Amino acid sequence: MIRSTGPLGLTAIGALLLSLTACTAGSEVDTSQPTTTRELVIVQGPDAQDQALGHAYRQMLDDVGIEASLAQAADDPVAAVLAGHADVTVAGSGELLAALEKLPSSADESSPAADSPAADSPTGTPADSGRPEATPGATVLDAAQTKDTLHALELNEFAVLDSAEAQSTGTLVVTAATSVGEQLTNVQQLSALCSELEFGIVADEAAQLTDELATILDCVPAKVIELTAPNARGVLPVITDAVQVQATTVDNAGIADNALVVLEGADVLFAPQTITPLITTREVGQDAVKALNKLSGALKQEDLLELDRMVTGRDAVEPARAATDWLAEKDMLDAG
Repeated sequence: MIRSTGPLGLTAIGALLLSLTACTAGSEVDTSQPTTTRELVIVQGPDAQDQALGHAYRQMLDDVGIEASLAQAADDPVAAVLAGHADVTVAGSGELLAALEKLPSSADESSPAADSPAADSPTGTPADSGRPEATPGATVLDAAQTKDTLHALELNEFAVLDSAEAQSTGTLVVTAATSVGEQLTNVQQLSALCSELEFGIVADEAAQLTDELATILDCVPAKVIELTAPNARGVLPVITDAVQVQATTVDNAGIADNALVVLEGADVLFAPQTITPLITTREVGQDAVKALNKLSGALKQEDLLELDRMVTGRDAVEPARAATDWLAEKDMLDAG
């Protein structure tokens, strides 16, 4: 569920780090009322795993008597929420921080939805462009710092809910044969090998990640193959040796299922992406917050991998079915 965010602003990040307080995951969320009295709209990206997550959170709301629907997939769901076109989305912490740090704080009188650049184009590029897999964006913050900084933001009419343990951070993978043959296990070894290796990167992220490979790791690939989003989501390019290194995300079930090697240290290239819900606080009650937080609290890395496995591959099921089956397996629903 990673979208293109670019590098986080270091000046803004530094200021936020200095102002961190006890406002972290699990903090009280101010909403306009104790109970939700209208239908809530959830929006997710077009990727099947994104859609499955959306259905899972929708079913959690339905389980406590809150009407909710899943909107048509948007290429930029965070922008859709900020523009007022939806009430809930679930995204990566780095992606959320990059978008939310640009908004006025709760001390400002202006509306974030009105001032957000996303308001003019809530869905970004067409939905069929799919899910960018890598989200390059080198950052001085690690996963914990990114999450803490995100939860410390003072937002007007929006709230960041509890983060899950699960992550969808970008990474680089190679086959076991390539790893052994090239003696390649760590990104720091790429500098001496890059001129012999072809990289597969989703088209929307290719230019930025290629630049960061050169800048951060002194790595200039022999060739960069721009992948479509579906191809980037799968791991066929790397397992068929169409490319020797592929950018993907750590929640890709194809990594373990195909015994691929994750290059150590790849986090220097990618902003951390801890799964986190973003909501509007307008007419959203504490009952909804509690239901959404319940699911986030149960979502571990192995669960995200299992959801991905359920909606991809030869035996894939529809995202809604995957969400239902997964929630039943986890015994998450109270209603009969």
